Amino acid sequence: METEKNRKTKLDYQAFLPYAALFLLAAYFAFRQMRTGNIIIGSDTIFHYNRFYEAAEQIKHGNFNWFMSLYGYNRSGRVINALYGPLFAYANGLLLLAVGTWYRYQLVSSFIVYLVGGFGMYAALRRFKARRSVATILAMLYLTIGWLPRWQGATNFSGISAAMMPYGILVAADMIFDKEKPIHWVKLGLLMAVALEVHLLTAVMYMAFLLPAWLYAMIKNKGQQKLWLSTCQAVGLAVLLALNTLAPLFWMSKSNHLAAPSTMGMMGNALHLKHTYVAVAPTGLLGYNQRDGLTYWMFYIFLFQLGYAIWQRQKSQINCWLSLYGGFWLLLSSRLVPWDHISNRLPALARYLQFPSRFTCIAYPLLLIGMGMSAEIMLRKSRRWSWLVYGVTGAALVLSTSSMVRYMNAYAWNGYLNNVGHNASSKFGREVTAPGKYKSRRSGRYTVSLTDSRKQALRQTNAATHSKDLHKFLTLTKKPIADYLPVYKQDPKPVINGWAEGYKNRVYWHLQTVKASKSYNKTVLSHKVRKGVKFKALKGGRLRLTWTSTGKKKRLPIVTYAQSKLTVNGKLLAKYRRSRIGAPKVASRKGKNVAVLEFVTPLWMKLLLAISLLSWPGFICASLGVKLRA
Repeated sequence: METEKNRKTKLDYQAFLPYAALFLLAAYFAFRQMRTGNIIIGSDTIFHYNRFYEAAEQIKHGNFNWFMSLYGYNRSGRVINALYGPLFAYANGLLLLAVGTWYRYQLVSSFIVYLVGGFGMYAALRRFKARRSVATILAMLYLTIGWLPRWQGATNFSGISAAMMPYGILVAADMIFDKEKPIHWVKLGLLMAVALEVHLLTAVMYMAFLLPAWLYAMIKNKGQQKLWLSTCQAVGLAVLLALNTLAPLFWMSKSNHLAAPSTMGMMGNALHLKHTYVAVAPTGLLGYNQRDGLTYWMFYIFLFQLGYAIWQRQKSQINCWLSLYGGFWLLLSSRLVPWDHISNRLPALARYLQFPSRFTCIAYPLLLIGMGMSAEIMLRKSRRWSWLVYGVTGAALVLSTSSMVRYMNAYAWNGYLNNVGHNASSKFGREVTAPGKYKSRRSGRYTVSLTDSRKQALRQTNAATHSKDLHKFLTLTKKPIADYLPVYKQDPKPVINGWAEGYKNRVYWHLQTVKASKSYNKTVLSHKVRKGVKFKALKGGRLRLTWTSTGKKKRLPIVTYAQSKLTVNGKLLAKYRRSRIGAPKVASRKGKNVAVLEFVTPLWMKLLLAISLLSWPGFICASLGVKLRA
């Protein structure tokens, strides 16, 4: 009896070890940054931290507006969170309030993202029959490659996508392996709802990724009526739960001309191979496997996996198909695809997909699962293969971790990414507070030199992340991002004669975004426009501006949409001049002036939001009730 009890304790202990290993690796990544005392100001940090600050302040003051920004984005009134994962923004707002400073927030949120990604990857590997030791090594390797580390290093939301992708694989596994109930509609609906609430592009990638598994389930079960019913139930649940972001996105897009995200050069952001080398810090050991970089040695491992899976297809067809599908997404993410030519004809891809390397969020998990299945075939065949399996996977983990930590360590000691430091449109520290006195020195069309003055401004900004005044850091940053701004002036579209002139499409949309960003910078963020204007968030989700004037017209540093209601000195304005992105220019009287900005939400939209938001606790309570009865 005692022996059996000891055996059970040992098994429980062994089952806990992989999670402990992933926990320790995530803690190690956070610890390496903690030693520097800096946050890493990445390419998307300013944009997303304004989102989370807005949510945190609304929660803190109990003053909610689902649409209009009352505290973040320089109190400009622009609409962001309602269109870009509102519930996830509020969840991050709660976390920000709990930890108290931006420095702690970045460490804790990065740690959580690593855990979510690692635990999900381990569960997916185990679902596809990889043994515990191999699954642990590969799950740890997953934390060091692709986009997942980019949440800590750049606040890129594709890092969240990478962390969530293994959970999509678990749903796909049900469709493949569960013969009695291949489509678990609650699980599928919840997965899609969470993806829609977090990152719309993640939801789109889930759909593309899950489609083959869904088709397999439908063909295998001859399209049974209950599978169609389960699919419709999953779609209904996802739409119901995510209606709080889908309905505003559709409504705002129809009633306003919203600026699209920046148009990117797709070929420059596609996956490419990095030369293998040995170098000292900060460039790392044997290359770079993050974002759009893939080292030759990692590529050869993936290539071997593809070849072995095809060779052993008789022993494991699922490994063959899974690896081929992963290889397809790896190819699609690479420069082997003529992305610039494609984006010339389909410019929307350059605006919304932006980076083909994002497809590695699908490719890497699939290929790693394939590696886990191939390792199992080898180890079952003979123990002699263990040196190859553990040698290759272990070496890959050590090398990739070393490289990732060295790069991250360099970013953390600097406190910013190099491209952020050189970005001409981003301003920091005294460049924001005293722009006339401190100016960046241009080194190119879109870049500035990293002078001592610029470095000092960045250090000043980073120091503010330790303050419990969360607004302080944001007042020392400025980056004019055009996403979702209303555009009231659009240039005429170019005339395109044939395939050769397709590039004009991409250039046109790029210029529209640039012009919207410049208008936002000039009419909303400009120190000159904001000088003398005081802002106050009023109860009921309204924004008040006060300024003193000599009677001249005043440009108000706010953004107005078709739904905006602007009152100046007690008079509701029916018509007023607006800048390209909706910053109003109004008449002022001598002395003190007061303007109040509101966002008018119709009753039907309020009802849809209420139904969607109430469906979350309702769903949770119903799920708990079912589990308790079981």
